[in-house]
Amino acid sequence: MEQNHLELAKQAIRAGDILTASVEATKAIEASPDDYEAYVIRGQISMAFGDKKGATDDLRRAMELNPDLLHQMNGEFKNEENGHCH
Repeated sequence: MEQNHLELAKQAIRAGDILTASVEATKAIEASPDDYEAYVIRGQISMAFGDKKGATDDLRRAMELNPDLLHQMNGEFKNEENGHCH
């Protein structure tokens, strides 16, 4: 069931409905508290709304659940800096 909420959050983002995306990401977290992707989505939404504490808390939790996330994000930044993939 949590995948449904996660998918609904992604669909809402694509449709530009950020409020619904936030609600669905929260429901996904409630249904599956170990789903790092839902925390990433909600953290990004929180950041867009200027909620730095909420964003930090969610993104920190996402990295706790998936430590490779930090390495993936770091790799993305390096690729953007260098203008190529490695």
